[in-house]
Amino acid sequence: MTEEKSSMQSSLVHPHDDMFHGSAEHYGSVGAQMAELVSHAAKVARADAPNVLELPCGYGRVTRHLATRFHAAKVHVADIMAPAVDFCVQTFGVTGYTIVDPVYEFQNVPDSFFEVAALGSLITHLSARNAGTVIKHFFEKLKPGGVAVVTTHGARSREILTAEDCYQVGESARAHLLDSYDAGQYGFVNYTPDHSLEARTVDYIGDSYGIALIPHDWVSDVCHQRNLTILEYRPGGWDNHQDVYFISRS
Repeated sequence: MTEEKSSMQSSLVHPHDDMFHGSAEHYGSVGAQMAELVSHAAKVARADAPNVLELPCGYGRVTRHLATRFHAAKVHVADIMAPAVDFCVQTFGVTGYTIVDPVYEFQNVPDSFFEVAALGSLITHLSARNAGTVIKHFFEKLKPGGVAVVTTHGARSREILTAEDCYQVGESARAHLLDSYDAGQYGFVNYTPDHSLEARTVDYIGDSYGIALIPHDWVSDVCHQRNLTILEYRPGGWDNHQDVYFISRS
């Protein structure tokens, strides 16, 4: 791929991309940060030319950077939104999977195939039950010894949410999230009907999608149950917002 073509692809933003909030600089920065985290995971996994899974991919905020850092043909992306997957495949030359029911089991994504994977900003929006299902099935996609980047709304998100209702959930729901988190419990609330964040994703998934605030102990417990190992933890490591975990499959 020529540098000019790569630059053009990196600047393309689909009109339905809920992750674009008006700043091309911030959009590019957040995508590049996750790609750097995935590159670090590949180094930790000692994978020189890994098969990489990005789930969910949306309209390619991160995908465009992964396709330049790794072999595009070895980058695999998945999402419940078929138009988003099609856009990523056609624009960035990656392999794509449209997630089908049951949506949190990823049955059409190959098992034990990937050395590296990214679960960016998904369990951040799910109940504890659905997040546990996602962790179980997502890590089945990794090869033994593979390393995944997993992000949560955790310590840093709690700080932000204390200052303002950044997730548009309303004051009562915001208090519930903070109280749950401070009690060491997994907090989850649904989006309000008039919210403007990730509206298209909610249209696909329905009312099981909202905002979660997730304590570190919950992640540790789930990893212990699934024979997974937390290798690194970076509070606020993605965009000074979401906490980042590097987790390996035994």
